[in-house]
Amino acid sequence: MDRSELIAEIKKQLQEELKQYKSSLADKIPDEQKKQAKEMKDTATAFVKENPWASVGMAILAGFVIARMIYRKKED
Repeated sequence: MDRSELIAEIKKQLQEELKQYKSSLADKIPDEQKKQAKEMKDTATAFVKENPWASVGMAILAGFVIARMIYRKKED
């Protein structure tokens, strides 16, 4: 078995395990919470489509705040 075949086999096994974990996790989440999460996702998607520059600005701001928190902790 060469390297590419080994990588393909490992990838296949990982994908199968991920499907199993995902399905078992999805079974544990109540339907009401799934519905709420979908509504929040749809609302966020609509906002981003309607206000792309505001979304970019918020992402930049969030990245700046997170970077400041990380680097501030390193200095202490």
